[in-house]
Amino acid sequence: MTELISINDPWDGFKQFGERKFVPKHTVIYNQGDIINGFYCVEKGLIKIKTCTNLGEEKNINFIGSRQMFGELALIQEPSISTAISAEDSVIYFFTLQRFKELQQQSDKPLMLIFSSMLKKMSVLVEQSFHSTAEQQIAHALLQLCESSGNEKIYIKQKDLAEFSGLTRVTVNKVLKIWREKGIIEAQNKLIHIKNKEILATFSQHTTL
Repeated sequence: MTELISINDPWDGFKQFGERKFVPKHTVIYNQGDIINGFYCVEKGLIKIKTCTNLGEEKNINFIGSRQMFGELALIQEPSISTAISAEDSVIYFFTLQRFKELQQQSDKPLMLIFSSMLKKMSVLVEQSFHSTAEQQIAHALLQLCESSGNEKIYIKQKDLAEFSGLTRVTVNKVLKIWREKGIIEAQNKLIHIKNKEILATFSQHTTL
């Protein structure tokens, strides 16, 4: 079997063992409740992760961008707690559980990549829990989307942004209008262009004990 490449960037050595897939925008990759036989990482594009409550309410909980993983619960063969949908045309890699086990026998790098991905997601969730104002929640959501997509121009519906930030569409629209008037962002149709990341970062800051 081909050995893991020993290079500075572990992603480049890891992705060669996955199955490369192109997924058009709005493609459902897996559904909540599915037990999938592997996990994914994104090479290019943006994947929306959403969940449905027992009451039937849908909520966007994350956006996964380039060099990030999703579907890691497959490692313990548990049903997925979310649905993954491509938010734009994307290129992803699929790694079967069997392939992952084979790679683990060669190196601990694949497992470390998984841990790093999951810790980053946990960090985001913890940080979100400290955001008490609408400005903090929206700023944090936009900055995360900017980081995930690698682009300061973000294509997202206000409905999706409201779900992602845990606010109403009315509140999101009100905050975006104020920021647009102050030149912090430009917003038109489904496009939000971040013009001043530094100010958004200031909004996103919070004080913890």
